[in-house]
Formats: sequence, C-alpha cells, structure tokens
Amino acid sequence: FRPDPPNQDTDPAMMTCTHLAAAVLAMAVPAAAFMPAGPALAGRSLLRPAASSLARPLGALPSRRTPAGGPARLNMRSAPPGVDFTTWDTPENPPSYYATTRAPRYSSMDWLDNIKSWPRSRMLWRIRVHLMVNIVWAAMVYTMFKFLPAFAEVTAGFSPLPHSLTAGALSLMLVFRTNSAYDRFWEARKLWGQLVNLTRECGRFGHTVLTGLDRDHYLAMVAAFPSFLLQHLQGKENAYRPTKATFSEKQRTVLSGLLGETDMKILWACRHRPFMVTKMMSGIMMKGLTSKEALVSRFGPINPDGTPDEKFHAMVVQSQLTAERAHFESLNKEFSGVYGACERLIKSSVPPSYSRHTSRFLSLWCFTLPIVLVNLVAWRVIPMVAMVCWALFVIEEVGHAIEDPFNMHTLDPMWYGQENQLMIEASLEVLKMDVMERLPAMDPAVIAEGKKELLIGTEYSFTDFHEEWKKAVPKA
Repeated sequence: FRPDPPNQDTDPAMMTCTHLAAAVLAMAVPAAAFMPAGPALAGRSLLRPAASSLARPLGALPSRRTPAGGPARLNMRSAPPGVDFTTWDTPENPPSYYATTRAPRYSSMDWLDNIKSWPRSRMLWRIRVHLMVNIVWAAMVYTMFKFLPAFAEVTAGFSPLPHSLTAGALSLMLVFRTNSAYDRFWEARKLWGQLVNLTRECGRFGHTVLTGLDRDHYLAMVAAFPSFLLQHLQGKENAYRPTKATFSEKQRTVLSGLLGETDMKILWACRHRPFMVTKMMSGIMMKGLTSKEALVSRFGPINPDGTPDEKFHAMVVQSQLTAERAHFESLNKEFSGVYGACERLIKSSVPPSYSRHTSRFLSLWCFTLPIVLVNLVAWRVIPMVAMVCWALFVIEEVGHAIEDPFNMHTLDPMWYGQENQLMIEASLEVLKMDVMERLPAMDPAVIAEGKKELLIGTEYSFTDFHEEWKKAVPKA
C-alpha cells in the first residue's frame, strides 16, 4: 500500500494520520489471512490464550495421538510399497561393507600388554642413548660415594630442596612442549578430515554435473589428490623405505591405473603436484560446464530465443550452470586452503629456543639428581634415576615425535611401514573407492563395477534409480 504523494498544500497533521492509517491497514491485511473464519472467533478475545494452553505446563507441547498401528509411514497415496528390511539384513545377504573402520584405542585392560611390550617401545628406543648416559653416571656417582670418603662428605652437604623447587617449573615446560606438539598433531588430523569431506563432496558434485569422459577424468583427478598431497607433505625422506621410492607402497597402489600418461607427464614435471592437480581439475570442470555437446547431453536442446517454454528452459539452464560454477570455485578454494594449512605445519615448528632451553634444563636437572640422592638412598639411586629419567625423557620425546605429524614414520628406521600414525594412509584407498563408485545406478554393469574395477568410461544416468522408484508407484 502506497499513498499518493502529498502536495505542498496538505496539512502535516493530515499527512501523519494518512501514513498511520496506511500502516495499520498494511499490517491488518496479511494478518487476516491467518485468522480462522466463522463462528470460531465469536466471543473470543484475540489477546487472551485458550483455556487448553493455560492448563498445559509451561514449555509442554500439545499432545499428539499415535496411530493404533504405530508411527505412520510417509503419508503419500502414490508412494510405492516399502520393503521389509528384515529380508535384506540376513547372513545370506551381507552388504558390501559393514561399518566404518575404528581407530585403535587404549583400554585399562591393556596394562599388562603395555608392560610386556616395554622393551620394544619406540620411545624407549629413541631415548636409549640419553637414558643410558644418565644411568651410567648414577652408577659412577654411587661408586665414588662408596669408595671415596671425600666425595661422600661433599654429597652429604647437598639438599634435595633445589630439585623440589624447580620440579614444578620443569614439569610445566615439558607439559607445554608436549601440548604444543599435540595441538599440531590434532590440527593435522582435522585438516585431513576436512580433506576427506572435500574429496567426497567433489566426487558427489562431479558425479552429478558431469557426463561421459569428462566425469571419468575429473573423478580420477579427485581420487588421486589425497595421495599426491600426502607425498608432497612427506617430502623426499624416503631412505627408510627398502624400495627408495618417492611414494609409499600404499600411495603407489592407489595411484596405479588411475591416471593417464598425459596426466603423469604434467604432474611429474611440475614443481607443486597438489596445486597442479587442482588446476587440472579446474580445466576439466570448465570444459564440462561449457562444452556444447556436454550441455546438450545433460539438458537437451537449448534455445533462448524460441517459444516461451524454450526460453524458460534456457533460463533454468543458465541459473543451474551459474550455481554449479560458483559451488565448484568454492570447493577449489577450500582445497587450496587445506594444503596451504598443511604446508604451514610442515614449514613451521615449535620455537627452537624453547626446545633447547627445555632440553638443557632437563639434562642438568637429571644429571645432578644422583648427586643429591646418593647420600639418602645409597645404591638405590641407580634404579631411582633410571625410572625418573625414563619418565621425563619420554614426555619430552613424545613432543618431538608428534611435532611433525605427517612425517612421524621417518624419525627412526624402526618405524618403517608406520605411515598410518594419523590414520590417513588407510583413508587413501577408501577415498578412491568412494569417489570412483558410480552408484546410484540400476544398470547391472554399473552395480558390478562398484565391486570390481571402477574406471570404465561407460555412460549412464545417475538418476535412473529414481525413475525405477517412480515406476513402482501403484497406478490409480
């Protein structure tokens, strides 16, 4: 509602009244559409709640009746009959997979196994030199204390008070060092989880909007991206592998037969493989969204100058392509953000000055510990120093080990084949299968393809399952 523009002779008070009446009318008209008609309003105030709402407790919802036969199914008269799920979930008809893989978890029931595996601990192996030096030094201190009276007199004057006072500061430094490293470890895991989501979304998106060989090529590049990114983050530290190959065995298995010769020529010559993969994905997507043959295959003939129906169809296609292009650009931007954040973890570290000071403080504290304790516990100083040093050195070393989460397996030869510390190596094959799977499709060849070889290049419709569903609708 818009009143006529007033002229200069109109009284200001009259203008105010006119605008107020127009506003009240504008609010009253749409409100009337929601008011029940007929005698239901007779004698009832619009500002007074109903008696049923007053009797109901505050916050309670109106009661709803449940059908006698249980919760109702979709209330659609034209829906096809539903299947009995119990006939599918039987031992004779197992699904293609049962559940997602869980990460190994520690339980309090594992304490005995952990003690038995103590001699094989990788952390113990990494601190073995530092630990043995302190144990030998404790034995030397006890030997001098026992056979050199002058040394015994000197140690008698030492008090454990300085170690007691500084133990809190040392503990805080070790905990802060380990927490900083764990933050990097957890951030890496979250980034890889984000990459998993992006990869699957690109698989869904390419599966939906592309057709033919454009779809096959794009999905293959998406499936190959995680392996190229992981190798890029792991660098050339491949001396621990017997094959001395640039890629791990798991990565080579995933990439085998996935890309073409022309793809590998480009990727092997570039200086940043993950970045090049995203650029190649962009090229394939732009080709699929602008190719006349691909668009006609998806939407049929497009004639923006034809009949009203053809013009409407052309506008729908244009808006669809605009939305698809925007979504794809957002996905590519997120890809760039993920491998940029991963590179930040690789190229930065906990400040070296903090690590050096913690190491010096810990070494000096443990080196003077037997001198303070030998006068109090005699020969028992040797096992006591061994236990204390083992506990503190392992805490420090855990922070060193997880500071570079993508390269934990390269820290020691004993860790060969342990690339899966972040549970990301195992996800490479899973992501490849998720991206390349051509379902939903009712074509038996496509269904069989999902359980065998995935890259076939045959054309199919990803909505034929919906057409089959509609065919099962009972005829009126």
